[in-house]
Amino acid sequence: MTPTARVPEYALDFHWTHENPMTARPIRLVMALAAVLALGACESKPPVQKLPPISFAGKAPIQLDVGQLEIVSEYQPPGHAPNYEHLMQISPGAAAVQWAKDRLKPMGRTGYAHVVIRDASVIRTALKTDKGITGLFKEEQGERYDGSLDVVIQIQDERHMTLGEVEARATRSRTVPEGATVNERDRDLYEITEGLVRDVDSQMDGLIHGYLARWVLQQ
Repeated sequence: MTPTARVPEYALDFHWTHENPMTARPIRLVMALAAVLALGACESKPPVQKLPPISFAGKAPIQLDVGQLEIVSEYQPPGHAPNYEHLMQISPGAAAVQWAKDRLKPMGRTGYAHVVIRDASVIRTALKTDKGITGLFKEEQGERYDGSLDVVIQIQDERHMTLGEVEARATRSRTVPEGATVNERDRDLYEITEGLVRDVDSQMDGLIHGYLARWVLQQ
């Protein structure tokens, strides 16, 4: 009788692999490092900041002897470059509307305080920068934003005939460095809008009391 060969039990658990043990570990390390870097990039991205509203509610309103306040914007944003106001969190036009609501209070029976926003633009201009080797070692300004705000106040009778008028204009400019984050750019643009509307408010305070004084009620 021919003897039967027995296969050792430990041999049944043997699995052949084509993986080269000399290269497998470096590959795993590279993949792990890539995953860590990708996760770090996701976690380091700052959240978009929510900028506070620009309000003049803290200032005493100018009480006018008119029955209604009307706010009209003649300026229509083009919605494309080089204009940039349509991409701003708070545009000069929106800030001007809020300013009029906060600062002008109709307290009379008839007539209108007719507010016209004639210009509320912000223009973006790309600036020339050093693209050579030396440019790597210095921080340069990459963009300039030029803002304009033009607001008119007309006192009108019940037939919308203009009885008195004043106009305030303001301009502001700001440059932004290369590599600025979205939040840094938004903050610079916010400060342009805030500066414009506060300049208009300062001018209007004197103009209204000087040239429209007959319609200003004593407080």
